[in-house]
Amino acid sequence: MRYDLKAAATAAVLATGANTVLAETTSVNGAQLYYETVGTGPPILMMHGGLGLSHDYLRPYFDQLSETHTVVYYDHFGNGRSASPDDYGEMTFDRMTSDADALMTQLGHETFTLIGHSYGGFIAQEFAARYQDRLDGLVLIDTVPAFDYQPTVAGTDEQMAAFGKLFSQPMADDADWQATWNPVVEMYFHQWDAAVGADLDARTVYNHKAWNASGALLGSFNMLEQLPTIETPTLAIAGKHDPITVAEHGAERIAGLMPNATLLIFEASGHYPFIEEEAAFFDALKGWLSR
Repeated sequence: MRYDLKAAATAAVLATGANTVLAETTSVNGAQLYYETVGTGPPILMMHGGLGLSHDYLRPYFDQLSETHTVVYYDHFGNGRSASPDDYGEMTFDRMTSDADALMTQLGHETFTLIGHSYGGFIAQEFAARYQDRLDGLVLIDTVPAFDYQPTVAGTDEQMAAFGKLFSQPMADDADWQATWNPVVEMYFHQWDAAVGADLDARTVYNHKAWNASGALLGSFNMLEQLPTIETPTLAIAGKHDPITVAEHGAERIAGLMPNATLLIFEASGHYPFIEEEAAFFDALKGWLSR
């Protein structure tokens, strides 16, 4: 195992407005995981998407939950500032769900609410199937229970060429992954804001090896039989115009399969409703969390 220098085991305190964020690394399953915590109160664990991205795009949006909760962000094993393995075959759903379980145990949280976005929602579904006794609630944002449909992505010739490249060949290096991802993510928004996109790009830590390995994991990913067995209170969220994790095949199906699920569709959003309809999104999420 080699450790990414970006995951140096040094604690730092970061200031974000009225909140203080503790950023540090800890050893989980023999590797360093990078995490950040903000706020006090009942714990929430955030699972980012990608893979190959860091958790940073979720911030500062979900920081507002820290008014009433302890929000824990982290980078999955092999992603962001967490340790990178020599063999990305080690980055499995078993490993990533076990990491989340162990991390929250180390942080002293016996039970918690789990929020997963996009690929993080795949991991969150797998986590709930394995560890639902640890969950007070589950929020699945723009994700699907199986990839058995065709996405509805549409864009310019340049964007569609990048989309085709993204899903047909491995990225050569981090710069190639970043340059290919950025035209694609524009299509995932209903109304693209270039300033928002530039901010997200500037704050993201890219790891092309994680992206290259992530597709193979989806070959066996199918939660259609497991979801009806998960009794955790669940909020299934989607943007109506999400072209990649289409609501009909994602949140709507999840809500129909899970016994204690609530469906929420944002009419003016794509893949990122917490950005495109931030106020309405967090009003609804905070209301559900306080149920």
